[in-house]
Amino acid sequence: MKTLSTADIEQAKLDPTSVFARPADVLATDLSQELKTTILQRWEEDADERMQATDEGMPPADIPNGPAEVLRAVQAALRTLKSA
Repeated sequence: MKTLSTADIEQAKLDPTSVFARPADVLATDLSQELKTTILQRWEEDADERMQATDEGMPPADIPNGPAEVLRAVQAALRTLKSA
């Protein structure tokens, strides 16, 4: 399990992609379930906003697989966390 510094935890709550490469990486930490949920929910909000921007014609240049794929990965991680 990966251990994060307090600064990394605070940063992850604001911008998960600055700390984690993919949503499943959040699950591989020693964070509490509550913190994991908070971080994944933030990631879900960001992905949803990018989906809306894409729908409005703004291309997601910085997301290789597109926001829909990221959103699916975040939702899968949240389901895994809830079933644990």
